[in-house]
Amino acid sequence: MRAHDGRPAEIGIVIYPGVQQAAVHGLTDLFRIAGTFDAGAGQRKGPPLHVTHWSCEGRGAGAMQCVFSSHPHAAARPAALILPPTLTDLPDAETCRGIARWLMAQHERGVTLVSICSGIFLVARTGLLDGRIVSTHRICAQTLMEQFPDIVADADQRIIEYPGILTAGGFLAWIDVGLNMVAELLGEAARTRTAQFILSDPPPEKAAHLPGFAPPLAHTDLAIRRAQELVHLRDGRDVSLDLLAAMARLERRTFIRRFTRATGRTPMEYCRAVRTARARELLEAGHLSTKEIAAALGYADAGAFARAFRRLNGMPPGAYRKQMDEQARSGLRQS
Repeated sequence: MRAHDGRPAEIGIVIYPGVQQAAVHGLTDLFRIAGTFDAGAGQRKGPPLHVTHWSCEGRGAGAMQCVFSSHPHAAARPAALILPPTLTDLPDAETCRGIARWLMAQHERGVTLVSICSGIFLVARTGLLDGRIVSTHRICAQTLMEQFPDIVADADQRIIEYPGILTAGGFLAWIDVGLNMVAELLGEAARTRTAQFILSDPPPEKAAHLPGFAPPLAHTDLAIRRAQELVHLRDGRDVSLDLLAAMARLERRTFIRRFTRATGRTPMEYCRAVRTARARELLEAGHLSTKEIAAALGYADAGAFARAFRRLNGMPPGAYRKQMDEQARSGLRQS
């Protein structure tokens, strides 16, 4: 999600029948406010963020057009598209199909898709969420999984992110989503000042205590258990989807569906969880440097390891090691 050719990043908001207008206009105001803050001192910074609204109403499902632009003379080329929640009924199938074709085309050219609450039904129709765990409101979760059996909904997660796709659960999650996007596009200082201006707390960081990964082995699917054993044997590295499916003796699509249902994670997410759990163990042991841990776990370099670890744990490896050391010292003092 980056600006093109030095221009301000454009964030598009999708309007469809029944959409929550508070989210549409609230996000519009949030981004326009954020665009006025310099990343350092809260002063006006060059061109602000470009916000557009996209709608098919009155033109048939899928005939999307830009119906609002904060910069009318700028080209409409969104770097991200937000699907806000509905206020009452879930998006109907016809609306979903029409908009989904347009969303797929946008995603194929690099646009990030962001769903909030029931807005996920529009993204689900694209097929991009098949085999994945997503976040949505708990009132939508069961219906989502019934309509899209290849998707697993986790209503306990506020935000779940993949490359090019972000899903958020709460009805008012648009505030956290908007502030997170401000941080990515304009920096942490802009997010903090925007949150202060709208009298909102910045989105919470990951919990200070990160529990170890507890592999789900109580299920009765022996084929999936075989694949899990291979993942653990290799600490989550050097395993491909095809290799795991072959180990389970299942067709690839069937394997993904059964693995996700048995473990609560897609196969590759499970591999990453096992890998990062091993990384935590090595960081807590303290015998190896970050560079040595990266090499031991098969990362290209320490930078790649740090990025992957932070994405899954909310903090870089060095900060995690420091936190664990402080907790250990605190425990010794208390004893």
